[in-house]
Amino acid sequence: MLRYTYKELTTFSLVMLLMMWAFYLLDSVHSHWVEGRVRSHVSEQLVQKSVVLSNTLNSKISLLYGLRTFVEIDPSQRRLDQEFEYVATSLRASSKGVRALQLVKDGVIRHMYPMEGNEAAFEHNLLEDPRPSVPLTLRNAMESDCVTLNGPLELKQGGSGIVARLPVRCEGETWGLAAVVIDLPELFAEAGITSDEHSLMVAARDANRSTFFGSDNVFDHAPEIQRIPLLEGYWELAAAPSTGWLALVSDQVISFRVASGIVLLLLFSLFVVSTRSKFVLHKLVERRTRELQKANQDLQGEIDARRRTEIDLVSARDKAEHSDRLKDAFLASMSHEIRTPLHVILGYVDLLRAPEAEIAEDKEMYISSMKNAGSRLMRTVEDLIHISSLRAGTFKLRRTDYDVVSATKKIVRNVHSVAEERGLELVFRSNLVRAEMHADPYSIEQCISNLLDNALKYTEKGTIEIAIDGTDTHCSISVRDSGIGISEGYVHSVFDVFSQEVSGYNRPYDGLGLGLTLTKRYVELHGGSVSVESEKGKGSTFILELPVISTVPHAIPEVERSEVRHEVEAPALTLIKQSMRVA
Repeated sequence: MLRYTYKELTTFSLVMLLMMWAFYLLDSVHSHWVEGRVRSHVSEQLVQKSVVLSNTLNSKISLLYGLRTFVEIDPSQRRLDQEFEYVATSLRASSKGVRALQLVKDGVIRHMYPMEGNEAAFEHNLLEDPRPSVPLTLRNAMESDCVTLNGPLELKQGGSGIVARLPVRCEGETWGLAAVVIDLPELFAEAGITSDEHSLMVAARDANRSTFFGSDNVFDHAPEIQRIPLLEGYWELAAAPSTGWLALVSDQVISFRVASGIVLLLLFSLFVVSTRSKFVLHKLVERRTRELQKANQDLQGEIDARRRTEIDLVSARDKAEHSDRLKDAFLASMSHEIRTPLHVILGYVDLLRAPEAEIAEDKEMYISSMKNAGSRLMRTVEDLIHISSLRAGTFKLRRTDYDVVSATKKIVRNVHSVAEERGLELVFRSNLVRAEMHADPYSIEQCISNLLDNALKYTEKGTIEIAIDGTDTHCSISVRDSGIGISEGYVHSVFDVFSQEVSGYNRPYDGLGLGLTLTKRYVELHGGSVSVESEKGKGSTFILELPVISTVPHAIPEVERSEVRHEVEAPALTLIKQSMRVA
């Protein structure tokens, strides 16, 4: 009998441990789910309150325009002394929480309403104010044409507030400033925001993380935060339970735990019954254990499936949005790249219809321009065909033994005249006499031409340098320019198809955004790589790394420089490309 009792106790203990683990897991998932719902509700409330607060602040700032108009009509001192109080009374009556309306001239508060409670600020020279932000924002306001905010700050007349200032100009000259002093506690009260709302602590801080409403402790309790954009900078409105998020949802969590406790109590009752019917209880425990294990597995599987579904949906949404942006950019670029040469061709066709005597001198120029426009249109179509072929995997390399150094030197010499016309210095450096590789000459030359064309396109002055170096197994070709450079946020997308840093019909440079994409695909087909280093406003460096069969180094590095004609302004750039073939 004792042996069976130990066996039953062991079985029950194992089942209890499994049940406790399962309920612990369920309790954790349930707690996080409930907390998430509460956070979502708090976040919605913060959004509503931030909108109300922003609207309330803007309504008070709008008083500045009425005050400015009043002064600009007639800024004479006599009129201001007689009518300012009447106008200010009318404006202030329409908006609560306005501490004072002021007119500032030569940095001194000359007029103010109401005077009661604000005596300490009247005739105060703001340019000599010991608070650093006051004279700084005052000068900014004088030089600006829009509203400038100062604060939150401690007011000279007592209390905390925000000062909005707007320049007043009369006959083209700056007369002074119109100012509205907004009481900060009244502003939040009018927006319906208090520091303690329904067991929630509410606080606000500025862009410098300085808390000016509520307690600093709010930001230490994992709060929900809503950012409120301002004319200059932003505020962050935060809310968190004073006792923590778990305490806020404790009622729902306790109910779930009570239900779990009831289940455990039922299992204990089964153990008591087992002393009367060991066989029945043994079978029952086995069955219950299997059911609970299956339920736990099913629940865990459902949780994992939902997480995977959520990740897939977010990824699909991001891909769809990215595809839409690429489609819009492609359509804008494509329409421009096709319509521009067509307009050129059609325009010169109309000119060629003129009598022969009138166009005899310009006829060759017309035909040449039409040919260039047609070539540009053909290049656009061929680029599209090539990128389509590469993406479909149907592009075939036509490999042959090939000296990449000679090919590069030839391409550089072909663009000497373009660089000279634009007033650019073109420098070719090579540490290698030859670099033999088994490659498709067309693809390699297109890669070098694309990088050189981009350097010419985006460089208005300075130097473009092409450098070749390498070892017995690889060759490095770098193209460095002193052009406009690439922003840090865009440099990671520079090789994406149809990608352009500035897109749309009004972009400053032509192109479909295919050159660098084609370059990357061609280089990778040869087992090489392409990389970029760039800084906005200082230029870019693109580096091709290619595998080679053999190299012959120079005893003394070779250097070639093009002549620079500084007195000639850079004309519109014509891209220099090798004749292209369709894969």
